[in-house]
Amino acid sequence: MNLEFVLGRYVPVESPTHTIDPRIKIVTTLAGIIILFLLQTLCSIALFAVLIAVLFMLSRIGVVLLLRSLKSIWILLLLAFIFQMFGGTGKILFSMGPITITDIGMFNSIKVSSRLLLLIVLSLVFTSTTSPLKIADAVESLLRFIFIPPETAHEIAMIMTIAIRFIPVISMEVNEIIKAQKSRGTRFDSGGLIRRIKSFLPIIIPLLVSTFKRADELALAMDVRCYRGYMDERGKPLRIKYNRLRLGIRDLIYLLSFFSALILLLFMDRVFFYGWLI
Repeated sequence: MNLEFVLGRYVPVESPTHTIDPRIKIVTTLAGIIILFLLQTLCSIALFAVLIAVLFMLSRIGVVLLLRSLKSIWILLLLAFIFQMFGGTGKILFSMGPITITDIGMFNSIKVSSRLLLLIVLSLVFTSTTSPLKIADAVESLLRFIFIPPETAHEIAMIMTIAIRFIPVISMEVNEIIKAQKSRGTRFDSGGLIRRIKSFLPIIIPLLVSTFKRADELALAMDVRCYRGYMDERGKPLRIKYNRLRLGIRDLIYLLSFFSALILLLFMDRVFFYGWLI
């Protein structure tokens, strides 16, 4: 069993994607997710996959990282594919007793699993090319842009930064707990379903204790460093930024190119969809 989770881990390499403004990357990532779930045909989803492949190559984070990310969630992709396969009507492709697979069900299986896979890769490109501090600054800036109060925007950004920062730490701690329990003779891959579920109790309880202890230590460390949020009791700002986010020509070109590609994909999807209906 290997629960190494790398989706939230920043990869410090030099690439064109790393230098893009994090606010632009957040906006384009959200837009890509929305358009991905609006696409209805496999041809348009395949073209979207080509766009994600180009972004992945520009990020230079490596295929190994992608495979390690998918290794921990392959069961989710498999379940998404299987659950959609046995639903829907249409031409029967396979039938054996109560099990019936139709062409519509197979189409839905491929579409849902493809969407999920592309969503994971798109999220991987974003999190691997953007450091947690830049994500926090970008979230805070975007929240202020939509007229969220500065202190509320700062608190939300801080919560997101801490959550993203501790995802890899907790995953490594799970691996250490699993290795420790295996050394004591605990078996996670034997017995029935109920026995396997019970075998995870020696992992969940130490993990919860360790997580609460780590949260208490973090809160104590923030108090020792006199962290008081964005404003003091008199309403005066306590924090200033040394490096302010500024949009450049490269950021605008990336934004316009990505949105142009998404609009073109959505247009082609409608052409493919209505053409298929005709």
